[in-house]
Amino acid sequence: MHKKFLDDLTDVERTEFISKCEKKVFLAGTEIVTKDDTSRVMYIIKTGSATASDSWDEDSVPLAIFSEWDVFGEMSFLDGSPRSATVKATEDSVVYSIEWDSFIELIESSPVITTKILLSLVKILINRLQFIDVAFTTIAVANRDMKKIVTEMRRFHKG
Repeated sequence: MHKKFLDDLTDVERTEFISKCEKKVFLAGTEIVTKDDTSRVMYIIKTGSATASDSWDEDSVPLAIFSEWDVFGEMSFLDGSPRSATVKATEDSVVYSIEWDSFIELIESSPVITTKILLSLVKILINRLQFIDVAFTTIAVANRDMKKIVTEMRRFHKG
């Protein structure tokens, strides 16, 4: 079982953090985040699930599946960059959201909580980067192997 986003907080700290969040309900199929949006909001799923996806040509490519107490939207939240994917609720979901300005207020009032949250985000980003490294290596090896197969097929076809 993987560690959930707020696991490093005490119950009191978790309650204080959640008090700074807005609680929202998203019905299955509803967009929570839209690709290229520039809002600085981070989301934590309380109940339910969501899927991040991107479009490639006319296909929707799933990138990640989020379940209870997973976090998403953290990159745009931290650096203000546009959203890199669209996230939709895959079932009726209750989601906590926190805006950057509220987080800044929390930094000033509760530095211990925000330090723990930032460290949790760092761990999540490292895990996601490691996953991408493995995926990229797998794709690179498959591409190399495919080139060998195509070369052999061409040689066979000519010969």
